[in-house]
Amino acid sequence: MKPVPARALALVSDPTKAWDIVRAVQGEPEILVDVEHRKAQDLYTDVAPPKREGTVRFVAVSDTHSTESRKSTGPTAFEAIPEGDVLLHCGDFTNIGRLEEIEAFAKWFGSLPHQRKIIIAGNHDLSLHEESYESTAARFGGEGRHRKLDAADVCSRARAILESIPNCEYLCDSGTSVEGIRVWGSPWQPEFCEWAFNLPRGEPCRAKWKLIPTGTEVVLTHGPPLGHGDLCMPARHRAGCTDLLDELQSRVKPLYHCFGHIHEGWGVTTDGVTRYVNASTCNLRYKPVNTPIIFDVAVPPAPADQASAPPAEAPASTEAPAAAPVPEPVS
Repeated sequence: MKPVPARALALVSDPTKAWDIVRAVQGEPEILVDVEHRKAQDLYTDVAPPKREGTVRFVAVSDTHSTESRKSTGPTAFEAIPEGDVLLHCGDFTNIGRLEEIEAFAKWFGSLPHQRKIIIAGNHDLSLHEESYESTAARFGGEGRHRKLDAADVCSRARAILESIPNCEYLCDSGTSVEGIRVWGSPWQPEFCEWAFNLPRGEPCRAKWKLIPTGTEVVLTHGPPLGHGDLCMPARHRAGCTDLLDELQSRVKPLYHCFGHIHEGWGVTTDGVTRYVNASTCNLRYKPVNTPIIFDVAVPPAPADQASAPPAEAPASTEAPAAAPVPEPVS
């Protein structure tokens, strides 16, 4: 795969023009999943076959926008969240980050049976971004619109609600591991109507993407990379980040990059190395009709020194064995 051209990187403030240059060099991404194509190898949107031995099944959603708590007149994606080992949410789980929205989401998300849950914030989850919350809450109708706001207190409470979800990890420029599969999460996206977790295009965004460890297998960001799941309708302009695409293609090279933000970009594309998963649950009209996207990742082999090491023998003891500790939820 040819690298992102320097000419495109010089046009980070105009992603539509930058994509014209990248596309001329790299070609069009292959579409693996869209509204007409519902599955590819190890990739599903409806009913998935039994998971192969030696793999971890991930279920990805994004941009649910508090719709899990609303009554709907038609079928929604919430009626049959697929089974899997790990449930991923790529942000915008609320509309404006109100604490009651986060509480309702946490109740729903925590009720799902997946053994592991991993979540990042998005630009609508205002109270998870303390640095901008005082201004965004006043503009968009958050906690401080009609009364004096203690931003630090509200944001601390919002974080505590997420951390109370059983077996759930909230990632913010941080990572975790699932059976040796490395996962990284970051909530940022290029400036978008002055919401939360916005950064100027160019070096401020690039600095966040440089934090992603090289070789991470599954990357979660809220916003898309340039050219993959980032086409805004009806204007048909691109919203993706050129610097994110370049970091992923030139250095990180993940197996999967999951995101949301651009609702109409739901689906999966690939550049031949990485599968780009736009998992937006809500469509352009904020109706939660896009089904979760399921993918299986092979568990990496144990390091040679670990695999060859003989099991340690337990020392002899005449005492009765202690009761096994109850594992605490991951937070």
